Amino acid sequence: MTTATSNSRTTRVSRAALVALQIIVAVAAVFGGFGLITDTLGMQQDWLSGTPFTSWLWPGIFLLIVVAVPMAVAALGELLRRHWAYAASIAAGAALVGWIVVQWLVIGKYFFLQPTMLAIGFLVVLLAWLAHRGEPVNPFHR
Repeated sequence: MTTATSNSRTTRVSRAALVALQIIVAVAAVFGGFGLITDTLGMQQDWLSGTPFTSWLWPGIFLLIVVAVPMAVAALGELLRRHWAYAASIAAGAALVGWIVVQWLVIGKYFFLQPTMLAIGFLVVLLAWLAHRGEPVNPFHR
C-alpha cells in the first residue's frame, strides 16, 4: 500500500536526484562546449568529414545551446519550484537524447560517453515524471 508519506519522500528524492543530475550535465556540457569551441579537447578533425562542419566551433556552440542551457534552466526551475519546471525538465532530457541521436546520425562515429549520456537523458525524463507525478506537463498551467 502506498501512503502519502512515501509518495512525498519519492517526490523529494526524485527531485533532488533530478536537480543534481541536471547540474552535472549542464556543467559537463559547458566544459565540453567550451572545449570544442577552443579546440582544447583534442577531438579528431576527420570525425567532421561528411558533416556540414569544418571545425568543432559550431558543434561546441550547439552543445551549449541544446544541452547546457536547457539543463541549467530546468535545474533552476526545479530548485525554485516554478510551474514550468516539469516541462523544462522533460524538454531538457529530450534535448539530451536528441543531441546524442543527432551525433550518431551526423558524425556516424561512436564515442564511449554517448550511450551514457543517452541513458542520462532518459533518466532525466523519468526523474522529472517521478518528481511531478500527477502534475500537468503544460508550462502555462498553474
